[in-house]
Amino acid sequence: MDGNSKRYFNLMPLAGGVTLTVLGFSHAMAAMPEQMAARTTASVQVEKRYAFAINGGELASVLNALGQQAGILISYDQALLQDKQSSGLNGSYSLPEALRQILEVHGLGVKQYGPVSYAIIGADQADQPLTLPLVRVTGREESPDIKQLKQIDMRDSARSDFAELLSMVPSVRVDDTASSSLRQGDLKPAEFSIRGAAPYQNKLMLDGSSIDSMLDPMQKERQDSYTSVAGHSQGLFVDPGFVKEVKVIDVNAPAREGDFIGGVVKAETQSYDGRDRFEISHRMTKGSWTEFHVDDSQLGEFEDGAAQLPVGVPGEFQPDFEKSETTLSGATRAGDLGLFFGLSEKRAQITQKQAVVIDMDHFLETGRIFKPGEEKALDRNSRYAVMRMDLLERDYDFNASLAYSDYKEDSFLINYRNSDYKSQHNGLNLSLNFGQNLGETRMDLNVSLGTSSDERNFEQNVIDQYKYTSIYGAQGINGGFGQLANTQRTLGSTLDFITPLNEQVKLNYGGEFKWSYYKQDRGNDFTFNEYTLDFSQPLPPQTSPGSWAPDAQYHSREATYGKGVIDFTNLNSAAYAELEGEQGRFFWRTGARLERDSWLGNTNLAPRLLAGLYLDEAHDYRVTLGANRYYGKSFLSYRLREKERSLLTIRERTGSTGAWVNIDPNSEWEYRDLETPYDDEYSLGLYGPVMAGQAGLQLVTRKGRDQIRTHYDPERKMSWFANDGASDTHQVDLFWRSEPLSFMGANWTLNSSLAWMDKNTDSRYASGTGGYLSSSDAEEEIIYEGQRMARYEMPATDFATPITANVDLITQTLNDRLFVRNSVALSDGYRYLKSLGNDSATGLKAYSIEEQGATARWDLSVEYQLLASPSSPYLRADVINVLNSGNAISGESGVQLFGVGRQFWLELGYRF
Repeated sequence: MDGNSKRYFNLMPLAGGVTLTVLGFSHAMAAMPEQMAARTTASVQVEKRYAFAINGGELASVLNALGQQAGILISYDQALLQDKQSSGLNGSYSLPEALRQILEVHGLGVKQYGPVSYAIIGADQADQPLTLPLVRVTGREESPDIKQLKQIDMRDSARSDFAELLSMVPSVRVDDTASSSLRQGDLKPAEFSIRGAAPYQNKLMLDGSSIDSMLDPMQKERQDSYTSVAGHSQGLFVDPGFVKEVKVIDVNAPAREGDFIGGVVKAETQSYDGRDRFEISHRMTKGSWTEFHVDDSQLGEFEDGAAQLPVGVPGEFQPDFEKSETTLSGATRAGDLGLFFGLSEKRAQITQKQAVVIDMDHFLETGRIFKPGEEKALDRNSRYAVMRMDLLERDYDFNASLAYSDYKEDSFLINYRNSDYKSQHNGLNLSLNFGQNLGETRMDLNVSLGTSSDERNFEQNVIDQYKYTSIYGAQGINGGFGQLANTQRTLGSTLDFITPLNEQVKLNYGGEFKWSYYKQDRGNDFTFNEYTLDFSQPLPPQTSPGSWAPDAQYHSREATYGKGVIDFTNLNSAAYAELEGEQGRFFWRTGARLERDSWLGNTNLAPRLLAGLYLDEAHDYRVTLGANRYYGKSFLSYRLREKERSLLTIRERTGSTGAWVNIDPNSEWEYRDLETPYDDEYSLGLYGPVMAGQAGLQLVTRKGRDQIRTHYDPERKMSWFANDGASDTHQVDLFWRSEPLSFMGANWTLNSSLAWMDKNTDSRYASGTGGYLSSSDAEEEIIYEGQRMARYEMPATDFATPITANVDLITQTLNDRLFVRNSVALSDGYRYLKSLGNDSATGLKAYSIEEQGATARWDLSVEYQLLASPSSPYLRADVINVLNSGNAISGESGVQLFGVGRQFWLELGYRF
């Protein structure tokens, strides 16, 4: 039996017995709680009420939206609806009520032909048999496990990125260093984790196509990045302001979803909704509008804007900054085309200094021994543009979108002289979607083309390091890493079918492929020179304790990374089949996904199982159980670490007059066969209506195995990848979302969630050395809190805050001219590992836990439309951390890291 078959049969107990998921959160978080029980009989549908939110426009478009939101089939004669407009639908209705509300004004009626089948008829056809050319809207019924966020649910007051947008979802944890006081000038999107997995193991999608980066997504710029470029898990930096809906699949994923072990995030670009519109806005903040909380030991350096330690990483102290965002967007109709476009530009200017000199006069004056160097103005900007086209009034669906992002920043490495550099991250994605009913079968096709790149360009392409010269002297380390770029190009397609086998059972099946081209391009030779003292000769006088002048050292090592290109291609594919049905109060979904990982040469079978029971006659309350396996991703570095040595030459000598000896670079890396990492998931869920709202409780366990880690043998000076990483994550989520409530002349909505997480793992993500870039052995024995255990059994720190709570209170009044969002986020305390050195009794590495204490942040957003007409200017003010709480969020390099204090954003815009 081969390894893959063995792993499959090991899952059989998983698919048999188990713990499982809440299928409900979807609609607690989503603005559509009505979709939660869409699978029902006709008699139940008459009783069930739905909270519709459909904009006005063409009658056909409004009916299409109703069908998709409610999961029903609507047939109609196009001539019957021609030139008819609808004001839309907002409020709570049963399906018959909703259809009558939309149709009666036009003298139209509706007939029901099956549990989820309706036909639009004229007034004179009420008693006549109906024969229509079938123009049917098939709404793929969404599982209650899918968290749906409409625009009103999306947080967007501070960073305007995916991580902030998703922060209400209980399974999501955000890299809190992105909100620290030290680097408020940053524009790059924050990384986020789903169900405790690494950020690069999420699957991100825009308009049906993947926008993941498979380059080196957790790599950071630092002193050993000679052959690596800083990356990001998001291949395209999407502006959430142009997104109309986001779906998060974080438990009980159906078989059509693959290539992840965290979660799937599906964003859909805004589209033409039946009316012409245009909007322009500008928002900004700056350092003088921000309160900073900084560790006392760093306060002087922070005020100088000149971090002095650690050495060789980009400067992050940013007390003096200005940030702004300008957006343009609009929608219109041109013939049969509905068009939407959006353009945004975020800009930041940061003033920083590079601390490089020890100055005793400065010490006597300020108490700080290091004197900051030249003041530098660093520019950063991030642009995003998107255009979407929808073909209207057809008996099939077709839309296309083109999105582009361009991120650039200036920076330098701390205490590396002449280390100024520019870096950028670009992404481009074209997505085409076609859907049609083929008899009783629904077909959906997506074709996508994408490209993304990470590039850095140092002013210098030589680094000279003098080992026995102070880095704070004249020339301890000098130079930069030169030019290096990674590029990813993809062509992908998915094809999905839904075929009803009878009124209770349907078959879902399909497949996908993704062809990828990867390239690393070094534009010039880069040379790393090391200089050291010749200890075989009498040593010259010291310039300071332990430090000698650069000219007293000799050239001892030279490593040259030659310019050139490394490239290769890859083709991954998958096929799936799944049966879904219900009988009485019992419902179920079972299937499997077969995936081919060509990079690693693995074919993996992922079983999926979901079962549930309606607890009442109306199908309002349900309990669910699930057992599923998910396989993860492969990355550029798996191939690159092996191939890049072809461009490397190394030579060394042992004395100032010694002969140069060539070193074989291929002896530094060893390629080994790898398995694809996977997670086994078990879940239990309960949900239903509670107190004029929708509530849910879900328990989820993820067991991550075969995770890939980097190993290094110091005796052989050899590195390699191995499948010995592991993690165990347990999470309990509780949520409640109210129905819209009218009170005191305003509409009120409350979103709330409470989540507990416990995770054990050997990996650390936020530091940039975690995940597959980690050199820690998961099986290595350590001492933790006095107990001897394997490293992977230690509690996680990054993206694993034990208890979090989120509450959003949304208020709309004055005919929707005034919008107020109060957002509260609570955490019970951040845990991080503290190294205690080697245990005296065993010699093993020892660790303990440092408690950070609870944190609380209240954000307030107020927007007011100045005129009562649809075309009006508006004002918006965002106050981040209203109470200016000093939230301790983690510990780094022996100092405390705090979240940002009170910060003000101002926005002025005009909607036409």
